[in-house]
Amino acid sequence: MKKPIVAFGALVLAAGISVGGYLAVRDKQKTDEKKKEEKAQGLVLFDFDETSINKMEIVSGDEKYTLERDDSTWEITEGDQFPLEQDYINLICSYASDMTASAEYSGSLEDYGLDSPSTVTLYSDDDSYTINVGKISPTNEYYYVQTGDRDGIYSMRALNGSILGLNKKFLRSKSIIPYTDDEIAGFTIIKDGKTTLQIERDQNGSWLDPIGYEGFNVDYSAMSSMTSIFTRIVIQDVLEHEPADLSRYGLDKPKGECIIKGQDGEEHQILVSEPYGNKDYSYVYISDDDQIVSCYTGDMKFLDYTPMNFIQDTYKLPDYNNVKGFELKFNGREDSFTFDPDKNTGTLNGSAFDINNDELSVAFQTFYTSMNTLTVTSVDSESDHELKDPILTAVYHTISDGDVTCDIVDAGDKTAYLFIDGKYSGYNISTDTLTGKNSLVNFFEKFRDAAGIE
Repeated sequence: MKKPIVAFGALVLAAGISVGGYLAVRDKQKTDEKKKEEKAQGLVLFDFDETSINKMEIVSGDEKYTLERDDSTWEITEGDQFPLEQDYINLICSYASDMTASAEYSGSLEDYGLDSPSTVTLYSDDDSYTINVGKISPTNEYYYVQTGDRDGIYSMRALNGSILGLNKKFLRSKSIIPYTDDEIAGFTIIKDGKTTLQIERDQNGSWLDPIGYEGFNVDYSAMSSMTSIFTRIVIQDVLEHEPADLSRYGLDKPKGECIIKGQDGEEHQILVSEPYGNKDYSYVYISDDDQIVSCYTGDMKFLDYTPMNFIQDTYKLPDYNNVKGFELKFNGREDSFTFDPDKNTGTLNGSAFDINNDELSVAFQTFYTSMNTLTVTSVDSESDHELKDPILTAVYHTISDGDVTCDIVDAGDKTAYLFIDGKYSGYNISTDTLTGKNSLVNFFEKFRDAAGIE
């Protein structure tokens, strides 16, 4: 009986050793976890309510600012004045409220760029929180920081640390104007001292014809698109506040000037330089803020806008549904049409045709469109050309407006002046659609062939 007792005793002993080992391992794990937790807690640098912050002091090199929040809007109360990037300021508060470091270091402050750091101090009604930001690590993975209530040096990931960029480049609003699309009331563009474009909205917010170009066929949606260009321009860098010499940036003789008018009645001026360096960027002087900033050159294309950017690129003569007849004098021919749009029948020089036939209908529509839809090359609101030796004359007998006469006078270089009822319309049109392949001459011939009419 001794063997079973001995075996049982050995088993109990083994079990005891096993349990003891387990308990020892468990206690060690708890100790390690506790130490890990304590270490982690030591890396939690701040823990406060981000919405409690109502004041901020920033020092970055020579730049010093005091920011204060009024309701939900931050404003600079001390320091250079410029519009703030509200979301960015709120992000600083949000990030700092539970800021946690990646690791803690020891050493001299100079080694970590913390002997002359950038500093931000956040204030609530009851407390304050200071963050000193040093340099980035050699691997560009971390920023080194210190807090006002600790002696330790800490690292935080570069992506998080970049939120604490404390100079104008980060703090300034990235917009060059203080308006949304609907808050813009108009624009004036000036180049070489001459106004090249002026557009405005009426009291109801609807766009008007470009000033000086009233009466042209305008694409008003293109004007709204221009406001979107302005409101979406992003400042890439802030270069100088209160510049003493605009010529350093080529802004004494700018490429152009733009004056933006708001619905609030205020006007805001910007000057834009010629592209510099690799031509990807242009200098912009923002008069309101007395600042030089840089922007993408591609965003400055609005400077080249003229009324032609908003005037429709085709001119429509009377639609055939509103025409009971017309005479066409062109290319050595003189032709007379009568037309019944309700019955889709008509005559050409006394010979009848019926465009209820699909083939003939397409041929007539194509011919008529080539005659009544003209391609606009430019507009001229100042000249008064003479109606002399027209290369085409068309007289439309409309149902609603009586007779409308169109004369086209060659202007050279494949363009022509368009006259309506004996008066220069201000439209200059292309003559490419009048002769040659896929032209008025070509489509008129195809219609006559389809109708069996000479």
